[in-house]
Amino acid sequence: MFGFKPVHQLYFFSAIALLLIAFLTWGQPGYTIAIVPALLAVLTLFTFSNSNAFLLVAFCTPFSVKMLFGDAGINVPNEPLMLFFLLLFIFKLVKDWEQLKPIIAHPLSLIVLLNLSWIFITSVTSVLPLISFKFLLARVWSVVFAFYWGAIVFAQTRNIKRFFMAYGAGLCLVIIYTTLNHASTGFSQAKSMLVMHPFMDDHTVYSAVCAMVLVFCAVILLRQYRNLSFLGFWFFVAICMLCLLGVALSYSRAAALSLVFVLGFYLLLRWRMSFKSLAGLVTIAVILTTVFSRQIYQEVKFNRAVSGKNLATDIRSISNVKTDESNVERINRWESGYRMFLEKPWLGFGPGTYMFTYSPYQKAHEMTSISTTHGNMGNMHSEYFGPLVESGVLGLLITLLLFFTFLRISMRIYYQSINRDIKTLCLAVLLAMVSYFFHGLLNNFLDQDKVAVLFWAMMGMVVALDLKETTRIRNITINN
Repeated sequence: MFGFKPVHQLYFFSAIALLLIAFLTWGQPGYTIAIVPALLAVLTLFTFSNSNAFLLVAFCTPFSVKMLFGDAGINVPNEPLMLFFLLLFIFKLVKDWEQLKPIIAHPLSLIVLLNLSWIFITSVTSVLPLISFKFLLARVWSVVFAFYWGAIVFAQTRNIKRFFMAYGAGLCLVIIYTTLNHASTGFSQAKSMLVMHPFMDDHTVYSAVCAMVLVFCAVILLRQYRNLSFLGFWFFVAICMLCLLGVALSYSRAAALSLVFVLGFYLLLRWRMSFKSLAGLVTIAVILTTVFSRQIYQEVKFNRAVSGKNLATDIRSISNVKTDESNVERINRWESGYRMFLEKPWLGFGPGTYMFTYSPYQKAHEMTSISTTHGNMGNMHSEYFGPLVESGVLGLLITLLLFFTFLRISMRIYYQSINRDIKTLCLAVLLAMVSYFFHGLLNNFLDQDKVAVLFWAMMGMVVALDLKETTRIRNITINN
């Protein structure tokens, strides 16, 4: 049928059944049991090909929806499958330790394990242990699926592009849905924050994943267009165009600026700036920003540009901390977090607890009309400040160590590899990740599956590429 092999028919019909049942049961908790046959059908894919099952989960991730079971929620269909990957990985650790040993021993992997260990420790000391251990569990299955299984799957480098094609295809469905939904409002900027429901929480996480996928696919198109098949070329073009549309219509200032930042970072790579020089620049910038923070605040407080008019005004409004309500609220969250940090600087309040504990640390004169005291309106709005408040000083240092180690390894691969395919893939992954590092200054999304799967998968891609390069160098040394 359709010219497919029997196993491909299984993939096709399992995916269709899963999508159909997920759609029909969304918002109908009493009928969620109907998802079980589809899940079981998809799980049979593991019998035939773990790689294809991995890519199927990547495809499903952008349009997964949260289903509530009492006070708990799980994203269907991707998270049950990710949990299955976690169990499968435990089995593989015992059965194929020698195959996994290079991945486990990789420097990036060791830092990831350190990060998980510290999250566990600070979950034990958390002011809300149940919340923190839920956070830990979600982090573990995201890391095991996207990072560790990813490093295995991406050992075949063609799977890196296939992953982005699978995730990008799922994301394109969300973009089409969002655009049509947005069009019904006349592309109202006020409505742009919610038109991607129920698939994504708001326009910021939506724009962040659109930006990451856009950057990767654009690099592949620009540097490998001659090597792509006809269908592959136009598939990447379609993803790029739709992701660009997603970023533009999201009216997200951070996403637009992240793309400009990526372009600037690419120029630094073209000038072959070393990692040490880059780290030095970042350190100097952080020190100067800290020392002159009050003066900078006084300079930008007179900016009256307010978001919500057009993209140009939105970008100018980023430095408006006086009247732009979004920015004032972000400052309120950071000020509250700083007071929390002063109270618990070493172990923090516990992973995932900020949104439930920051309310008493707000001050009336810093609050806005969108401030809340109920722990239901988002988190820290910083991928750097969040770990500091929730896991203490060491939590922040481990996060920075992870980010900088990723940069160091990926820059080394890009500069030293003589394999043009690996060089291009590494550049695409590096620039896509850099867009998120910039985005992380103003938002934090690693607690959301849409971003977590992309983020940890890109970490796994760099591990796989580094191990491949290490093997190549070792073989050259032996032959010489």
